[in-house]
Amino acid sequence: MMAGPSNAKGSTFIQVDVHYDGIFSPNPLIYYINQNTSITDVDFGGLNFKEFIYVLEDVTKGKCPDVYYCLGHKSMCDGLRPLTNDDDYTRFLDAANGNKGKINVYVDHYKEPVFEWIEEEKEEEGVDSESSDEDKDSVMSDALCVDHEPDEEVIPLTKSDDPFLNHISVVPRDDFVDEDDDSDNGIKQAPIYPFHDTTQKWDTMQPILGK
Repeated sequence: MMAGPSNAKGSTFIQVDVHYDGIFSPNPLIYYINQNTSITDVDFGGLNFKEFIYVLEDVTKGKCPDVYYCLGHKSMCDGLRPLTNDDDYTRFLDAANGNKGKINVYVDHYKEPVFEWIEEEKEEEGVDSESSDEDKDSVMSDALCVDHEPDEEVIPLTKSDDPFLNHISVVPRDDFVDEDDDSDNGIKQAPIYPFHDTTQKWDTMQPILGK
């Protein structure tokens, strides 16, 4: 019989995909090394929780100590739900009808702490997300705090009649300061040259040394 929603009499024929003889593994939470089968010809709306477990044990040929279902289109970390009583079973049927009459059921044969694993996985995801946000904020802050040094002063060239000199020469402005100059005002002074005294005999001349 095809899976479908509840009819007017309250019957519920849905497709239950049962995964069993497998193992839950954490981070990320998965169920693997399993067998699976589909149940489509049972009126699940006419059963209670205990009767549903009997059906599962008949299909899987073994005990079903812990049973879970997963909401459609969600990962196990976000969508796994327990099946432990009649209230859970009602929510299970509602979830199946809200997923086009199909739902996955998982049998835990080893009573694993799956919800502790889920909490740990969500905490790790939260830490990773916060770290990523902090890294982005740090990069943005570094980019905003970069000090840009002022550009060096560009000294204009003095035009010459010679095109070659115009190409290679850089003539400083009149007020260009020479850092090595020891003059009082820092302005480069014109050189002072010795002069020739025509009245003085050559053999009595003394050399004038610069400072």
